[in-house]
Parts: sequence; C-alpha cells; structure tokens
Amino acid sequence: MHFLFAWRYFRGKYNFQAIQMIAWVSVVAIAVGTAALIIVLSVSNGFTEVVKGLYADFYADVRVTPVEGKFFSMRDAPYQKLVSIEGVRAASKVVESRALLVKGDLQSVVLVKGVDKNYSKINNVAKYMKRGQYIMGDMENPILLLGIGVEQKLGLFRSFIGDTLQLYAVNRSGKAFTDINQLNNLTAVQGGAFSVQQEFDDQYVFTNYSFAQYLFDLDSSQYSAIEMAVLPNKKEQVIAEIKKQLGTGFQVKDKYQQNADLYKIMQMEKWIIFAILALIMIVASFNLVGALTMLVLEKQKDIHVLHAMGAKPWDIQKIFLMLSGIMAFMGALIGGGLASLFCFVQNKFHLIKLGGNSFVIDYYPVKPMAEDYIAIILLVMVIAIAAGWIPARKASARLFEKIS
Repeated sequence: MHFLFAWRYFRGKYNFQAIQMIAWVSVVAIAVGTAALIIVLSVSNGFTEVVKGLYADFYADVRVTPVEGKFFSMRDAPYQKLVSIEGVRAASKVVESRALLVKGDLQSVVLVKGVDKNYSKINNVAKYMKRGQYIMGDMENPILLLGIGVEQKLGLFRSFIGDTLQLYAVNRSGKAFTDINQLNNLTAVQGGAFSVQQEFDDQYVFTNYSFAQYLFDLDSSQYSAIEMAVLPNKKEQVIAEIKKQLGTGFQVKDKYQQNADLYKIMQMEKWIIFAILALIMIVASFNLVGALTMLVLEKQKDIHVLHAMGAKPWDIQKIFLMLSGIMAFMGALIGGGLASLFCFVQNKFHLIKLGGNSFVIDYYPVKPMAEDYIAIILLVMVIAIAAGWIPARKASARLFEKIS
C-alpha cells in the first residue's frame, strides 16, 4: 500500500508545475551523479587492468631472492631440483644490480639485469621492443637492450643501433672506493630498445647472464634471483615446495607479492575517488530534500484524509520514504544505463583519447564491474532514505499536530 501511494504521488499531477519540475531535476541530478560514479570507477578499473597487464608481462610468476644480501650462491644440483618441481614451466637465473651507463658526455644510473636464454619464456619484454632485436649476445660480445627512457637520457634515440657504451660497476673486492678508476669498466653495444612502462623504461638495461656476472665480480654459481614461469593452477604448490627445499634463508614471491604496495595503492585510490564522489552525491541530495518538502506541503489534504482513515504518522513517513526511494532508484537506473552505454561505446570506438604518447594505449580504458554497480546503487538508496527521512518526519509530525 505504501508503495502504491508513493508511486501515485510520483506520477501524479500537482497544483504547481514547478514541483513536478523540481522532482525531475532531483531524479536527473541523481542520474548524473550515478553515471559519474560508475564511469570514474570504470576508468580506474581500466587503468588498473592495463597496469596489472604491464607488470604481469615484466615480472615473473614466481621470484626467489635471498632474505639477506643482494646475491647468493647455488650449485647446479639444487638448482635443477628446483626447476624440476611439478608445475614449473621455465626458470632463469638472474643477475641484477646498479651500474653507471655512459655514452660520451652523457650518463645514466641504470639497473642492469643479466638473464639466460630461458628468460624469453618467463618475461614478455620481447613483444615490447621498439627498435632492434631481442638479442643479448654472449660473454665475448655483450649486447644491451635499453629502456627507451635510458636511451633518451643518453641521446641514443636518434642514432643507429650498435653504438658502443661504457658500463661502470662497483668492484666487490671490499676495498674502500676512492676513485672512479677502481670501478669495473666494461664495453658493450646497444642492440635495441624496449618500452613497457615508464618505471621500467627509465632504469632497466638487459644483457646476457655471463656478462652481468663478470661485470659485478660474481662467479658462475652466484646470482641475485631465480625467476620462474609456472602453471596457474600449480602456483601455490610450487611456492610451498620451493620454501620447503630452500628453508628460511630465501623469500619466494608471486606477481602480486612482488608488487603488493602498488596494488594496494591503486585500490586505495579507487575508493578515495569513490568517497569524494559520494560526498558530491550527498550535496546533490539536497535537491531531493527540497523536492520532498514541497511534495509534502502539496499533499497536505491527502495526508489529512489518510489520517482520518486511520493512518499513523509512521505510515505517512513510509509513503514519503518510498517516494524518495522511487526517485533515487529511477535516477540510479537512468544513470547506470547512461554509464553502461558510455563504457560500451568507449571500449568499442575509443572516442576519448589520452593526451601525449607516453602510455601504451592512446585512449581511456574502461572496465565496468558488477560490484561497483551494486555499491553505487546501495549508496544512492542510503542517501535517498536519509534525505527523505528529514522532510517526511518533520512534515508529518507538524501536520498531525495541527489536526490534533
């Protein structure tokens, strides 16, 4: 019964046309707010998926590193035992450390990552090559693959592939560093440039595993990490078995754990945006308060009749709370439909472009998620009930006081 009265009041005619207009303005305001919330969260979801994809391409499924120190030693027998664990598709020994890369008068501190031939099965950097080929040479003829950010810092982005570069690394002999001549100084050539994401492009340089060992004064059994590609349904078992074999001296992380802080920050940003837009929705709900107050005043005679028929104050309040809910639901329905249409068109035709050329895509990615729709609709309904409670309660109380 309460719903039928509320629906009748929503669709009915009013003595003052302005009341009906204000009611629809409230619905439109809710629709716009709902659409804005869904679109902004969908864009946030889209960027999150793009970034996760980039990080997934760059980071290994499982990475093993020492708890203490930068490097560790492992002979072939225990290494082969690790890579033979059921579920491991491929494994690569990795040497990773800082070095100074120099070309003429230009220089850049880079993160040199030496990898073996299996690395292409673990990391998808090869598909992000912008110039040259995914080749890293050998110990006698080392080749460097530079991130485009490193390439630009050294002024190489307009030159031909094959420029000779100098690498300087700290000598691990234990002597105090007093002069640049004490640094290990090796020569290599640029074989290509890749572009994954700015964080990687500005610091990473790939080369072959043996050359990196020589650069950092490591013997053949020393490296900084073991990176693995594993079957998705075997990841937990593989990690558990690695920890069992290696003990507490090593840390074993999956892709999420390697970038846990990044994912937490991205999720936090999304819900901060949600909270800010929710505050805007609360401000927009003042229109609803005004519209409901005018509707209550407009329907005074109806309220008197209902009172005469035995309706209690709570019955009147429920009618107007229902009315508030109907207006909010209509607005949320319209807003959700508009947002869904926008997301479909943007995903299909990429109408809204990103400025600049620094990102891997040139348009705003959107990814609508069901949980976002549910959260937003619940938010809208809660705001509507809160907004409707004030005028419904005050108006009904005041009217019944007059009757009594």
